[in-house]
Amino acid sequence: MSFIEPVTLDNSSGYNLEAIEKEINENTNILTCDLSDVKEYDSYLILFLDSLKELSKQKGIALNIIGVSPRMAKFIELFSRKESDIETNKAHPGFWETYFSHIGQLTIVGLQDMKLFIEFLGDIIAKFLALFIHPGKMRWKDFPFHLTKSGVNAVPIVTLIVFLIGMISGYQGAMQLRQVGADIYIADLIGLSITRELAPLMTAILIAGRSGSAFAAELGTMKVSDEIDALNSMGFDHIQFLVLPRIIAVMFAMPFLVLLANFAGIFGGLIAALSTLEITMTGYLNEMQKALSYGDIFSGLIKSVVFGFLVSAIGCFRGLQVRGGAESVGKYTTAAVVTGVLTIIIADAVFTFIFQALGI
Repeated sequence: MSFIEPVTLDNSSGYNLEAIEKEINENTNILTCDLSDVKEYDSYLILFLDSLKELSKQKGIALNIIGVSPRMAKFIELFSRKESDIETNKAHPGFWETYFSHIGQLTIVGLQDMKLFIEFLGDIIAKFLALFIHPGKMRWKDFPFHLTKSGVNAVPIVTLIVFLIGMISGYQGAMQLRQVGADIYIADLIGLSITRELAPLMTAILIAGRSGSAFAAELGTMKVSDEIDALNSMGFDHIQFLVLPRIIAVMFAMPFLVLLANFAGIFGGLIAALSTLEITMTGYLNEMQKALSYGDIFSGLIKSVVFGFLVSAIGCFRGLQVRGGAESVGKYTTAAVVTGVLTIIIADAVFTFIFQALGI
C-alpha cells in the first residue's frame, strides 16, 4: 500500500479502511505501507497508522512501514500512542474489592495523619516548655485577641446551647422520675450530667466548630499565600509566632466557658423541674448541693483544658497541612472540625474510664 496524496484530515475520505480490509485474504501475511511519497501530513497520519496497526492485529498479519523520513519518524514518535497509554481489557474490580480497598486507603491516610500529629504535638510541647525559659519568644500581644475571639465571643452560643440541653434533659428525666415518685432526684440527674459530661463536651464541640475551623482556615490561607514561609525566612518560628498564642488562649478560656455552661445547664434543668414536677426551687438547689461535689465540678474543668488543647492543636495542625489553593483550605477546614469532634469524644471516653478507676 502506497500513500500518494497528502495524508491530512481534508483527504481522509480517500483512505478507506474497509477497502483495505477487503483486499486482505487468507494468503496475506504482511501489510506493507510505503510512506516515501508522503510529503505533507498532519495528525491524521497518526490516526490512520493506529487504525492499520489495530487491523493487522485483528487479522493476525504483520505490518511493515517503510519509506519513513527522519522528520516523519520524529513526528510519529512524538504523537503516537504508547503501549502503556492504551487501555487494556482488564476486568473492573468488584464492589467488595473496591469497598475494602477504599477502607485500606483511608486507614493508611489516618495512620499517616496520626504520626504527623504526634510529631506536631511533640513540637508544640517542646516550644511550650521553652516559654518558661524564654517567655519573650511568643507573640503575647496576640493572646488577648485570640482569647476574646475564642472565649468571650463564644459565651452567648455556649450558654444558650447548654441551657437548652439542660432544659431538654430536665423534661426527659422528669417524665421518668415522676412515674416512681422520685421527683427530687431531678436535681441529681441534671447536676451530675451537666457538670461531669454535657457542659465540657458540648462546649468543646462548639469551640471545635468555631475556633478549630477558624484556626485551620486562617493558617491554611497563610500557607497558600506563602506568609508562613515568609515568616520562617525572616527567622520567626511559626509555632511560637502563630500556633502557641491560639492554643494557650483556648486552653485558658475553656474552664471559664464550662463554668458558665454549668450555670446555664443547671438553670435550664431548674426551669424544666419547676414546670413539670411538684418541687420548689429551694428543694432543687438543696438536693443539688448534696449531690454535687468538688470532684464533679473539677473533673469537668480538667476535661475542658484537655479538650481545648486538642481542639486548637488539631485546628492549627490541619491549617498547616494545606497545600495548593482554596479547595485545599476548605478540605482541611472540614477535616479540622471532624477530627476535632472525634478526638474530643475519644478523649471523653478515656477520661470516663480513668475517673471511674480513680473513684472520682
